[in-house]
Formats: sequence, structure tokens, C-alpha cells
Amino acid sequence: MTSINAIRFNDYSGAMVCDEQRGWNPENMIINSADKIKPVIPDYITKEQGIVACYGNTGTSTIGDELKFNIRKRIQTEYDSLKEKINKIPDKFTTISELAKWAFEAQTKLKRDHIDQTISGRHGFTTNDLIRGFYNKDSQKVEIKDSTTINSIHDAMTWKGRTGEMTSVFLNAGIIAGYDPEEGFRIFSLSMIEYGYYPVQEIFLADGSGRDLATLYLTEYSNRKTVPERRSAIHRTEGIFEMINAVNAACRHDIGVEGYLNIILFDGHEPVERRMRTINDDRSKLATEIVRAWENRFLDRSKALEFVEALIWSDTSWNVIDENFWKSVSNPDALLDIFRGYPEPKTSE
Repeated sequence: MTSINAIRFNDYSGAMVCDEQRGWNPENMIINSADKIKPVIPDYITKEQGIVACYGNTGTSTIGDELKFNIRKRIQTEYDSLKEKINKIPDKFTTISELAKWAFEAQTKLKRDHIDQTISGRHGFTTNDLIRGFYNKDSQKVEIKDSTTINSIHDAMTWKGRTGEMTSVFLNAGIIAGYDPEEGFRIFSLSMIEYGYYPVQEIFLADGSGRDLATLYLTEYSNRKTVPERRSAIHRTEGIFEMINAVNAACRHDIGVEGYLNIILFDGHEPVERRMRTINDDRSKLATEIVRAWENRFLDRSKALEFVEALIWSDTSWNVIDENFWKSVSNPDALLDIFRGYPEPKTSE
């Protein structure tokens, strides 16, 4: 699982943040290299249409990778077909809400394909054969009548009991977020369990195994904002600061959430080539440490926000920010112990 999140700053900008931990096998060997949020708009389409979007998946990593590939392929196919049909660059292509629909369709098809693979391997026929009541084997028509077989297939198709082989398929959800010139910045939630896709009305969405802690932190932040602020006036530095703080909490307390944070920024007011940016790991890691230093009261909030602003939205050298950060904390040795996971020193009675 994971902690995958999106936040809207205003009508044209926002961000996505996730961790990178992945369980590798039944023994849950952990690796910190999962690429959970990926762009789904090919570069040439962004250049010609100004649209940017990413899809992030929580659940089975291989399912998520397959979904990201299929969504990107669908977008490319739709655009190339339209461009070929009118024989020029389209004046208008699509919106984030339409992309969410395509992503849901890709999710539905993938689920159906995986169910068919399981059923076919077990029984020798597919769900379409079940619906029509027979299949062909060695040029012979075989009717599907056995109630036990039919019930087991129904259980697989509906994930009855929430267990079994279909868990790795159904236990997937996703977030698609991005900017398009017509609708602005939008966030959509997709789920194989709930079977649907939904526009996110709040300023944020948290999903995955880290959603319990992340939602708690982000809800507290959101509740401190007025309605006009929540609608279109979240300061970008404060917003990403609070998102990092929320995912930091998930990393500390939730199994399956850890590693460097992947931070992706969207801004429709930027030139096309900078409309979507990924923050480098070194700057992302330092940002998480700065936020954690503030949370543990080693650093003033104003200073912490200043450093995060410099890391994410300026070209200030990482070394300069890191040096100034350590000069500003109240007790560097104690903070370093926290970062390294050392236990608190025992006090003498």
C-alpha cells in the first residue's frame, strides 16, 4: 500500500505527494524505489495543448504500473486519431474530467481482463462464456451448468468476502490530478472497490494505507481555513508544507509508507514547459526534515516555511538552504538523533 495524496491550491494550481515504499514478496521485503505517481500526458501533447496530468495508484504495484501505461496509451491514441482526422493540431483536445473517465474505463477493462485470466486458468472459459451459458472445447459445445462453478465465478467477479485471488485486483484505487486550460486544476478519485470515479470537492484527497493519518492532519489544516480560502486561496507554500507534514506522519506510523517523498507540482500560469514539475529527491528529503524539525519545535514555523519555499520554488542551492537550516535549529544534536531514530536519552531520577 502507500500514502498517495493531492491538494488544490486554487483554480489553476496544486500538487501531488506520495511515498516510495513497496512490499516486494509474501515475506514483505521492503524496497524504497516505487514510482507511484506518473505523468500520463505525452510531452508533445502537453506542448501542443497545454494540458498536464498524473495518475497515482495505491494497491498492487504491478496493477498500478499497468494502469498508468494503459491510461497514457489511451490518451495518445485519442489525440493521434483526432489529429489525423482533422489533419492539423486540434484547437481543443480534452479536459481532466474526460481523462478521469478514460482512466476509469482503463481501470474497468484491466479488472475484467485479470478476472478473465483467473477464471480461464481455473475453468477453461471466460466471463463472456458464462453469460451466454456455454463455451467451445475441441470443437464441441460445452454448457456451463454446474452451480458450484457458477457460484465461484460470481464470487470472483464481485470479490465476495473480500478475500482470495481477486484481492490483488480489486484492492486498488487511484488519483488523477492535473490542469487543463478549460477546467483548470482538478482532482478525481478512482476505485476498483467502489467501482466509480468521482470529482474531489475538498481541497485535498488522501488515499492508501497512509490515508488515516494523512486525512487527520489535512482535515485539521482544512478546518482552519475559511470557505473562500478553501475554494481558491490556499497559499502554495503553506499547502505543500501541510501536505508534507501529513505524509511525514503516515511514514512514521503506517506500515507500508516510507522512503523519500515524491512531490509533483502543477501550475497553469507557468509556461508549458514548467506547468508540471517534479521536485528532486535531495530537495524533497530536506523539505521533509525541515517540516519535521518544525513539528518537533526545533524550528520556528516562519523559518520552516521560508526554507520550504526556497527548496521548492527557487533556484537557491541545496547546500545553502541546508546550511542555513542547521544554523537555525535550536538543538542540532538532538534533532539529528531524531532523524536517525535514536531513542530519547534516559533522565536520571
